[in-house]
Amino acid sequence: MPTDPGPGGAETDGRRARGAETRRHLLDATVRVIERDGVTGVTHRAVAAEAGVTKSVASYHYPAVDDLLTAALRDSSDAYARDLSARLPEGYGLADLAAHLTACQEENRSRALAEYELYLQAARRPALRPAAARWTDVLTELTAPFTTDPATVTTLTATLDGLFLQSLLRDEPVDAGRVEEAMRRVIGT
Repeated sequence: MPTDPGPGGAETDGRRARGAETRRHLLDATVRVIERDGVTGVTHRAVAAEAGVTKSVASYHYPAVDDLLTAALRDSSDAYARDLSARLPEGYGLADLAAHLTACQEENRSRALAEYELYLQAARRPALRPAAARWTDVLTELTAPFTTDPATVTTLTATLDGLFLQSLLRDEPVDAGRVEEAMRRVIGT
């Protein structure tokens, strides 16, 4: 016999699901606005238009633009981490990591540009810093199997960040072999 969900139980669950779906659309729209117009183009009105909702819906779910930016940056970092963990083989090596990092960067170059733009905004917007730190945490998790020295992990993540940021300034794609060689030099192998 089915249990009674209580007053508004099924209705509440439906509203939660619709709210989660709306927030998902708003975050995706935020990244598309950044891809097209940069971080300065992010307004409730622009994101709402991109998501196909009213401005009031956008400001209801994310009262401040910084809330939108923070959520978009956190979501992007988490999605990147999930994607890499799903793609990387168990017991991956440096060559695997380099290949996967470069493939992710090149597959979605405009999204990578938007994510780095968000990441760099944390220097000016302290509200974004915890979400920006998530990206560094992702790189740290990915590189930790190759060294136990915290200074080497820090240097390795900074090297990877620099290589991928520089690749956005060039027309040619970042080379996985170059990334692997840089990682080997930092680690000393």
